[in-house]
Amino acid sequence: MKDKQHKGRKAVASLLRMIDSGTTEATELFNQWARRQSYRLDPEEQLAVDRLRERREYRNRLAYLKRKKLIKTKKVERRLFVELSDQGRVELMKQDMREQPKLPDEYICLVLFDVPVEARHGRDALRYFLKGAGFEQVQKSAWQTDRDVIKEVQNFVKSARIQKWVVVYLARRQC
Repeated sequence: MKDKQHKGRKAVASLLRMIDSGTTEATELFNQWARRQSYRLDPEEQLAVDRLRERREYRNRLAYLKRKKLIKTKKVERRLFVELSDQGRVELMKQDMREQPKLPDEYICLVLFDVPVEARHGRDALRYFLKGAGFEQVQKSAWQTDRDVIKEVQNFVKSARIQKWVVVYLARRQC
């Protein structure tokens, strides 16, 4: 009960500060107050509040993606440009792979690799990628999935520059 009273007092104080800042038209004041969702709004004003909420959610999502280093942003002449980072491309590729259609019943996509110690960063990146894309580890350097993702894996292997040590098969299970 006290928490609701405290919130109510804060809202009233906020409204008083709005009014104190100068002469304010009542409709403008109501619009500011309505954004706090303290009153029911007519449909037109509800649309405006919904748009405002959507913009906030969009900004929050962009901020989240930027924090996770999945996007890069540039501000040029009051305009904000957004592009995928390398991590963002990998994450998008993994998401696309999880949504690919399944192979026919007896078939699997099999990835085998033997990456030398000198290229361990590429090997670790490949393991992380395969795990995130929904592959399951069969042996230390053998991974499989029932999704049709051969091209995506090959593209990742090329981008990681480890194609000398990685082989991707479309295999048929016998057992």
